[in-house]
Amino acid sequence: MKIIVFILCFSSSYLIAQEPLYDTFIYKMPIEKAKQLFKTKKKQYHSLSYGQKTNYVLRKTSLVSNKRDELISVSLWSKKNLKLEEAENYLKKSRSYLESKGFKTVYFQENWSKPLLLDKNKPGVRFIDAEKSVLVELESRGHGTDGNNYTVFITYYNYSWFLEQINNTLN
Repeated sequence: MKIIVFILCFSSSYLIAQEPLYDTFIYKMPIEKAKQLFKTKKKQYHSLSYGQKTNYVLRKTSLVSNKRDELISVSLWSKKNLKLEEAENYLKKSRSYLESKGFKTVYFQENWSKPLLLDKNKPGVRFIDAEKSVLVELESRGHGTDGNNYTVFITYYNYSWFLEQINNTLN
């Protein structure tokens, strides 16, 4: 009887420790396992829509690990470089899409959809899922020599990990 209880406790604690991050990527899964998972689903991640006429991609470099080689975040990138107006539309459509999927906006800059007016030291918009397990950031970044090329990023973090990072910064 003790063995069965131990097995049940062990397996339930293992399941509790499995915190989804994005799709089938699990928070703190070994980064090598995440890269293998990416490889098996690469075609699926090649064209992701977050609203009408948006096209994101998940790349191998989108998988970010900590010092222990555990997955801590996943980022999606707009598939192509965007002009200013396109970036503004991507931001608006992607925010609406995330909210339609149950993510609640918990922070946004006043000019969150205007890349030229954003405070670059702060995220554009932050969302949290209903279970308070995943935090999502939506932001744009300009690049290129002409100043009119942008990439929009959607980054998924484990909410508890994110709060821990903030607490560590404050202490």
